[in-house]
Amino acid sequence: MRALLIYDGRSPVFRRAMAAFTRGTDLRPVPWESRPVQRFLEAQFGGQPFAFLLVEGDVVHAGSETVTRALQRRFDGDLPDRLAAVYPRTAEPFGRLFHGRAPADLDGTFDLEPEAVARLDPLRREGTIPVTDEADAGR
Repeated sequence: MRALLIYDGRSPVFRRAMAAFTRGTDLRPVPWESRPVQRFLEAQFGGQPFAFLLVEGDVVHAGSETVTRALQRRFDGDLPDRLAAVYPRTAEPFGRLFHGRAPADLDGTFDLEPEAVARLDPLRREGTIPVTDEADAGR
């Protein structure tokens, strides 16, 4: 089962970057704003926090935990830990500048709520959530 990397997919640049980053890994990028992700967030957190999340097995990682675990799939050494250490100080200004809003104050690892597990099925099925949209296909 592939891990789900939930990110802000409104920008074509971020969709392309996420597709490139996850290529050849066990990560499946899914846009935060998609309806199935919103249903999952509601079941997991009781709302729809704007956050960078990684769903692995029966847990969901948020914030610096997501950064560390996602980067460990791409890079050896201490780079993932170093970038994760910077995340708490840079997440808010980066989010406001590039996403138009600060990420939710979520950090750490959380057990999946039973209702949230049921919401993951459509996200885990291949072909359900496109990484790019039709407007990007010709570029």
